[in-house]
Amino acid sequence: MKNTLCVCCSGKIYQDCCLPFHDQQQKPTTCEQLMRSRFSAFCLQLGEYLFSTYHPDYRGDLTVAQLSEKSLDWKRLDIINTTMVADTGSVEFKAWYLDQGQLNCHHELSNFVKDHQQWLYCDGTFYPSEKSGKIRRNDTCPCGSGKKYKKCCA
Repeated sequence: MKNTLCVCCSGKIYQDCCLPFHDQQQKPTTCEQLMRSRFSAFCLQLGEYLFSTYHPDYRGDLTVAQLSEKSLDWKRLDIINTTMVADTGSVEFKAWYLDQGQLNCHHELSNFVKDHQQWLYCDGTFYPSEKSGKIRRNDTCPCGSGKKYKKCCA
């Protein structure tokens, strides 16, 4: 895994992208880096990392065990927009996943805060999939195969 492309879709090798964050060798310096590292942590079922980068005031009853469970088959992350002002930030993204063979889109505007020199995820606004997850038949499939959607996951 270390010498393969990172699952966060940055185009970088995992060892040069999210691994230093997952191994706690470095901390993300932007909320987008944290967003990407959290997406790859969901893909890799790294519950400890997800828990430690979730702001304590927003975790509720979530546990490391719950965050470690494989819930969906995540395929691709598309960052739409990132905003940072002082110690707050937001990242709008679309995360594509397969659920029972059907390709779906999770579209969210995530909110982050920098606390003690560390970016933390707080909460997010979710957009309805029927508005944000539309894929045209001739679009490249978001699963990353390189094929047209109609020939792949449609």
